[in-house]
Amino acid sequence: MVTMILLMLLQTAMLVLGQVALKLGMADMPAWQWKWSYIWHEVILNAWLMLAVLLLIAANLFWMWLLDKYPFSQIYPLTSLGFVFGMLSGMFIFHESVGYMQWIGVVMVMMGCYFIAKV
Repeated sequence: MVTMILLMLLQTAMLVLGQVALKLGMADMPAWQWKWSYIWHEVILNAWLMLAVLLLIAANLFWMWLLDKYPFSQIYPLTSLGFVFGMLSGMFIFHESVGYMQWIGVVMVMMGCYFIAKV
């Protein structure tokens, strides 16, 4: 069970880091255009966006392996840890403010993950 939780923490961290890289890559881009030159210069050559793609592909391949190894009813609810990591990323990386209601929500998510993992 501890192994399952640690693997899910790793997979969830990969997903959140992929989203963080996506946000960082989009931060300095000009308004979206459906032109090949724009896609080439602003998307494909954007290191943050390419890192995001690699992390998200790796996280999904890892997720497929986890689905094969563990019961869906136990591992899928643990993906909600992404909400916790996402909020913390917003706070520490993007310097967003987090209110007390969000903290209450994080505590509730973590309690739910605890109860699900105990099964």
